[in-house]
Amino acid sequence: MTDFGSGDGDVGVLKGVALGIVPQAQLVDITHEIAPQRVASAAWILSTVYRYFPAGTVFVCVIDPGVGSTRRAIALYAGDWYFVGPDNGLFSYIYAEQPVHSIVNLSNPAYHLTQVSSTFHGRDIFTPVGAHLARGVPLEDIGERLEPDSLIRLPLGIERHENRIESSVVHIDHFGNIITGIPLTLVPELFSQPVQLHIPARSIMLTECRRFFSATDEANEARPFIYGDSSGYIGVAIRNGNAARTLGVAYGDTITLVIAERESQFR
Repeated sequence: MTDFGSGDGDVGVLKGVALGIVPQAQLVDITHEIAPQRVASAAWILSTVYRYFPAGTVFVCVIDPGVGSTRRAIALYAGDWYFVGPDNGLFSYIYAEQPVHSIVNLSNPAYHLTQVSSTFHGRDIFTPVGAHLARGVPLEDIGERLEPDSLIRLPLGIERHENRIESSVVHIDHFGNIITGIPLTLVPELFSQPVQLHIPARSIMLTECRRFFSATDEANEARPFIYGDSSGYIGVAIRNGNAARTLGVAYGDTITLVIAERESQFR
């Protein structure tokens, strides 16, 4: 997973490096279309996909605006998977969701390319390390052990105060669906009690919830609604339309979800 896009040869060279070390590797692209340098977006997207891969999968993640600086390069074994990338908060959801068994600083040059540039650690450090892990090199051989408390963590940005949850827009998908940072597990009453979803910066308030996109008639299909996204988070969509563009909502906008009390109306 990178923010490299597909217009240059950067993604191809990562694959070439990996195959040069472990020719039998199965290489899967999560995405290379992360918005440039948007670490928080990458962290969220990674959190929605990693658990669907087999145990032992190595994730090489290169969203690295601090390349060449004092930021650390790390590899970790968490849950059933390995993750390689910069210590910049990219693995924040992994730390929150999985037991972290071991973390190392990528300090052993024996597992890097011979020539290491100051601006392309994805090619010269992260991918070689990921490939060596995939071929069975023990994590402790890659570098010195780090303590979990020393790692950079992003604020995940969820606050619940009784019937009110504060979050933000964490993703806008290819269809223009707006994904909030509110996990569905935090709102089991989403479809059983009235709710209000507020986006203050856009003066938006929504109350209609639907379980699936087609749960409406054609006359009302342009109306935005709240739904449970397949990623496991609360989202906003418009049937056959682009909710983000229609509503003018952007990544990072503050979201407030209010859940009505059974015995009272919204105030």
